[in-house]
Amino acid sequence: MNGPKPEWYDKLKAGPFARKTFTMDDIYRIEQKTAESAQGGRVPKLTIPKRRRTLPVLAAVFLCVAAAAFLFRGELEPAVTKAWSGFVKPTEPPQATVPPMQDSKSYSYLKGDTYSLSGPDETSSYGSDPYLVSSDRPVKIRDKKNGFIQVNNDRWIPEWFVLKESDKLLENTELNEFLRQRPIVNVSPYYRIVKNSLNFSLYPGEEKPSGFLLKQGRVVKVIREYENWLCVRVMYTDGLEYSGDVWVPKSELAVYEPSKAREGLLKSRAIATDSTGQTVYVTEGSPIMIEDLSENKYTFTAFRDIKGTLFKSDFLANPFEKKDQIPQVDYQWYFSKRETLENFDVFTKTRTDDPLKGLEPIDIFRYYVMASEKGDWETVYALLIKGSDYATPGREEYLSDIGREPDADKQAKQKWDALRKDYTLYQEISGDSAYIVMTKRGSGSSSSEDKQAFSLIRNKAGIWKVSWLPMQ
Repeated sequence: MNGPKPEWYDKLKAGPFARKTFTMDDIYRIEQKTAESAQGGRVPKLTIPKRRRTLPVLAAVFLCVAAAAFLFRGELEPAVTKAWSGFVKPTEPPQATVPPMQDSKSYSYLKGDTYSLSGPDETSSYGSDPYLVSSDRPVKIRDKKNGFIQVNNDRWIPEWFVLKESDKLLENTELNEFLRQRPIVNVSPYYRIVKNSLNFSLYPGEEKPSGFLLKQGRVVKVIREYENWLCVRVMYTDGLEYSGDVWVPKSELAVYEPSKAREGLLKSRAIATDSTGQTVYVTEGSPIMIEDLSENKYTFTAFRDIKGTLFKSDFLANPFEKKDQIPQVDYQWYFSKRETLENFDVFTKTRTDDPLKGLEPIDIFRYYVMASEKGDWETVYALLIKGSDYATPGREEYLSDIGREPDADKQAKQKWDALRKDYTLYQEISGDSAYIVMTKRGSGSSSSEDKQAFSLIRNKAGIWKVSWLPMQ
C-alpha cells in the first residue's frame, strides 16, 4: 500500500469536476440570504421540494459513475479479459456408484465366513489352499446350481450361507451392529474329538451329510459355531488340511483328551508295509491314524495305505501339534459368544433372574467363575439357588462370612487358574440337575479320582442356578 500509485489513483482522488461545486461556504451564504429576507429575522427551515432535491443527487451519482468508468477503462479491461479468457464451464461431478446392496438380486451378505470350493458338485478340496469368503462385505452372486452359488473368483459355496433379505435387515441397523449379529460366530480355535464315526456336513442342518467319513477318535480343530453346530478343520493322513467347511453337530464331539485321540503324529521312525507287502519306513513327524489300540502297541495307517505298528510312547496324539500354537486350555472355560459376555455385564448390574433365562448350565458356571475371580460376591450370591428346600444362607449372613476372608478373591482366582490349566470340561444334564464335570487332562475317563463336579439346579421358573457349596 506504500508503493507508487497508478495514474488513475490521483485522477479519482481529484474527483470528476475541475473545481469544487457545492462547498460549505456556498451553503452558509444561502442560509444568510434566506435569514435576511425572512420576517422576524428567524431562519426558516430550508425546504426543497422532494423532486427538486432528488434530481441533483442522482445527477451527481451518475456523473461519478461515468467518470470512474472512463478513468478505469484502460486498467480494468486487460484484467477482466485475462481473468475470464478461455473459461470453460466445469463438467458435472461424477455421481457416486450405487452400493452393491442396492441390487439385492445379485449381492447379499453371508451368515458368516466360509471356505469355498472349486465347483458346485465338489465336497472336497484335497491338496488345494483354502479360499476363505469373508462375510464382512456382500458377495456378488454370479450363478446358481445344485444348491450352490458362484461367488467371488468363480468359487462356489452352498446357498445356505446366504443371509436372506440382508438389505432389509440393514435398513434400521448400523453396519457394525449388523455384522456383529451374524449367526455364525468365529471363535478362538480349540480341539475336539469325534465320538462316533460320521459323515460331516457342508453346512449346518444339511439334509443328507455329503462330506467324507470322520472316524471315531479323529481330532478336529473348532473355528466357528452356529447354534448347536461346530465348523472344524481336519487333517488328511498325508499332512494336508481339508480346505472346505466341515460342519458337525456339537453333540457328536467330545472334549479333547490325548488318551482318546486316534489321530496324531509319529514321534520316531517306524517300520511298516505298503499295499504290495513291501517293507517301508514311516518317518518321524508323519501324520497317522490308529486303527487298533492295545495296551502297549498301536496298529496305525499312514499315507492312506501304509500300515504298521508302533509303541504307545511313540504316538503324539494331535495332528495339528506341529502346526498350531494353541494353548492347551479347554475353551469350554470361556465365553464363546460375545452376546453372552455382554449379558453377564447386564446381570452384574441388575442381579435379577431375567438375564439368566435361556442360558445353559455351563454359561451359569462361567458367570460364577468370573464373578468369584473379581471378588463380586453380590453377583455370586445372586447366582445361588434360593428357597426353603435348599441350604443356602441368607444374603447378609453370606456376605458377612465371605467378608471375614480378605483374600477370598485371590484364593478364588488361584483355584480357577489351576483348574483351567489341568482340567477339561463337559456338561451333564439329568432332569432338573446338571453337573459341569472337570476331568484332569491325560487321565482315563473312568478314573473318578481325577474328576471334580460343579452342581447346578433348575428352579421353578426354569432357570439354572448354582447349588449351595457346588463342589462338595
